[in-house]
Amino acid sequence: MKNYFNYFTEVEEHFVRKRGKNLLVSPLDWCLIEVWKQDGVPLQIALRGIDRSFETALKRHKKPPTTLFYCHPAVMEAFQEYREAMLGARPEEGESPGSSESSEQGATEVRDHLDRLIARLQDSEQAGVARVLARLSELRAEVTGRPDIDPGELERELLDIQSVLTDSFETQVAPARLSEIKAEVKDETKIYKKHLSKEMYDRLRKRYLQRKLLAEYGLPEFTLLQ
Repeated sequence: MKNYFNYFTEVEEHFVRKRGKNLLVSPLDWCLIEVWKQDGVPLQIALRGIDRSFETALKRHKKPPTTLFYCHPAVMEAFQEYREAMLGARPEEGESPGSSESSEQGATEVRDHLDRLIARLQDSEQAGVARVLARLSELRAEVTGRPDIDPGELERELLDIQSVLTDSFETQVAPARLSEIKAEVKDETKIYKKHLSKEMYDRLRKRYLQRKLLAEYGLPEFTLLQ
């Protein structure tokens, strides 16, 4: 559960340390990190891929990566090696289950996350928010008293709810403004198109559009990965 809350931070801090500069990860790169996490790239594998990108740049006497986009090929290479190595691994060789204490801590973090999200949305008067608030409140009740929460399942549920809200926003935003936002998304993600699979690129672009639509109304993202 802890990695679901720290995955972004760990990747960002590692990248900044490698850069040796106070350079924060861009919002678009955060969407890329989310794609990595959703595809099952373990944190240590993502960090290994970042390390390789810097090592390769050094060997070739090139400038170090300035964004995580340039680390993506190495992360995917490390992930492929990891999956091949895990083919023969026995179940007991994986991560051991967390203690009941850590599970309870994770459940508390989830409830706190939902409470903050509900509090932020309650001030919004946008159409569609009331329906989303009702579902989030139901979800909050469902996870209460459950130390065995599956973070992956919960993350998917939250993103599904977020999609419902942002889909409704697409019908509320003025057509001219929506065209501007979509043009921004297309322009800012075009560099990723050549280096990501179509499926990964489509997910990245969709998540980035959702992020911009939420920001348009001053609302937070629903993801646990922050």
